[in-house]
Amino acid sequence: MKIKRGLAATPKGIMKVLDEFNGAALLAQWGIPVIHGIMAKDDAEALSAANQIGFPVALKICSETVAHKTDQGGVMLNIQDAVSLRRAVREMNNRFMNIPHALLIQKMARPGVELILGARRDPVFGPVVLAGIGGIFAEIFRDTVIDLAPVDSKAALAMLRRLKGFALLSGYRSQAAVDLSTAALAVSALSRLIAKHRDVVEIDINPFMAYPDGAVAVDALVRLDSRRIRISRKHPGPATMAPFFNPSSFALIGASRSPGKGGNIILRNLLKAGFKGDIHPINPTSKEILGMPSFTSVRDVPTPVDLAMFVIPKSAIPEAMSDCAAKGIRNIILSTGGYSDIGAVGAQEQKILMDQARKAGIRVMGPNSIGTLNPAAGLATSIVGLEPIKSGGVSIIGQSGVFSSGWGRWIADAKPFGLAKVACIGNKGDVNESDLLEYLASDTETTTIGMYLEGVVEGKRFIRAAGAASAKKPVVVMKSGHTEAGVAAVASHTGSLAGSDAVFDAVCLKTGLIRVHDSEAFFDTLSAFEKLPLPRGNRLGVASISGMGCVAATDAAEEYGIALPPLRSATLKKLAEVMPPWAPVRNPVDTWSAIEQHGSKKTMGHIARCLLDQKDIDAALILFVLMPESIFDIAEAFADIIARHPHKPVFVSYYGGTAKEMAHIHEGFTAIGVPTYPTPERAMFAYSRMAAYARFRGFIRRTFPLKTVR
Repeated sequence: MKIKRGLAATPKGIMKVLDEFNGAALLAQWGIPVIHGIMAKDDAEALSAANQIGFPVALKICSETVAHKTDQGGVMLNIQDAVSLRRAVREMNNRFMNIPHALLIQKMARPGVELILGARRDPVFGPVVLAGIGGIFAEIFRDTVIDLAPVDSKAALAMLRRLKGFALLSGYRSQAAVDLSTAALAVSALSRLIAKHRDVVEIDINPFMAYPDGAVAVDALVRLDSRRIRISRKHPGPATMAPFFNPSSFALIGASRSPGKGGNIILRNLLKAGFKGDIHPINPTSKEILGMPSFTSVRDVPTPVDLAMFVIPKSAIPEAMSDCAAKGIRNIILSTGGYSDIGAVGAQEQKILMDQARKAGIRVMGPNSIGTLNPAAGLATSIVGLEPIKSGGVSIIGQSGVFSSGWGRWIADAKPFGLAKVACIGNKGDVNESDLLEYLASDTETTTIGMYLEGVVEGKRFIRAAGAASAKKPVVVMKSGHTEAGVAAVASHTGSLAGSDAVFDAVCLKTGLIRVHDSEAFFDTLSAFEKLPLPRGNRLGVASISGMGCVAATDAAEEYGIALPPLRSATLKKLAEVMPPWAPVRNPVDTWSAIEQHGSKKTMGHIARCLLDQKDIDAALILFVLMPESIFDIAEAFADIIARHPHKPVFVSYYGGTAKEMAHIHEGFTAIGVPTYPTPERAMFAYSRMAAYARFRGFIRRTFPLKTVR
């Protein structure tokens, strides 16, 4: 059976398919147990093989031209005797009389738990390995796990444990547990085979029968491609990214006097942001723009230029590129589209342009990019009008201009966090996500990285860059194209290779990237990482003014793998100071009865202190229902409590309320470094991602049932 469950499609090209006998021999060389089989040319040799193996047997066509034997009638099972075997051989030979073939006689595998093992050379990320539950429900449940190859036996065992159907392997009801050690060794061996054999592009073992006393591969498909693997070019170092964010001088080629044009908006953004360097408008028909002298060509600028941006028609770009090369400019933002984002013709034009830039030693961000933001340097190249943005520690790599336009305006207004850097990389003709990850990993102003990707280029380099960055600071990734329709939309937007979404999940798990699947979760999670300390566990204490909030928090905890520890006797004793004797008290704590007696400020502050003081609670969620009584001095109620627990993040969520009440909660908690969320589910999702990253970094040394959230 062809591997379809989560692995990317095999690249087009001429490939060789090993017949099953030779495919099994290759697996056996790497230590993967295979079912005993003997080749035969005719019925006499087939009978001799069956007598040697022992009935019952399976008869299979063995030909490099018949990859999917079952679909083409090339498999006959459970042949019980010599008469049945001779009849089967005649029928098989007649069926494939026009195809060169031999016959394969195999021992019938005894019943067991059916697994699927597979490996593929992903076109973006390289070799990957797959394990899954097989059998008649394989295509329905699609229960598979993928990891980057190679994996050792410990990692392979972890893959098997992540299967939703793991209970079938560990012993279910009266069934005995299978030999997990042998199965894990086979997964590990398969991963090493695909990693070492560069000519192997796909291996499909289906079924792989697992037993209490061993395991065996029953059917194997191996595809080879002997074409030479392309070697990636050497890349410039991260230092070449610095002028995109901290230029001492900036030239805008295509500057305009017309207020509605991008060439005018960019200049106004720079002036409003307080750009600290020199600005040089380039326009052959104007002597002055917005009070600044304008030049006919960038060659005419009398001083050095660190960064240039093109806001000009596509036909004028090659000449402008030559002018920049002559001027010695080494960094260009190219906003013009119509290259790989429109298809093959545009992609070829993009390649020619990037070759021109590369020969001149120029780094290009784009095409189809609106450039960069750096509030600390007063840099804002967006073609959409922006208000000044607060400086902070979040840097965003976006494969869309929305991060420097619509969301840039929202960040400036709502202030969910401060920004260090933003780069909108567009088509990624030259500068790509790996360039920027390598740069931001060592950028002292960046404490948290966010990435929006529609695809990845240079997959192996990306894996190295992602692992190195995640080892230093959290990297939150929103990658689109996780549906077939999404992949098609990506292709029409920036011309990206979306790649296999399941393989990207494996990349995230391996490198520590924190994956989210929508913009709401993206900004929620960035806000949590930027404002809060990493937790030391996934155990949460919840206080809610609403019983609905208690139920919602309990459901979200189950969904996201968050523990809600029972309250200790010392905690219950402290809570009794505000909770009435008749009120049931558990985690989550329903606070309404206490608020009726003591008011919101005293009650919520006291309960938050009780929860945070309990040693086996790692974080707290405080849930409000907004009303006039919610208006109190938030810092006075919570600042000291939070300061006493510097390693325990505190989240706040709320239901309802007026704009004034929401602003009060948001501004009051933001002032003491606490993020706020409109629902408890959003807060708890962000906490679950923090706990997962803390475990990756080693801040959490205990084992918790954190879930990979999609």
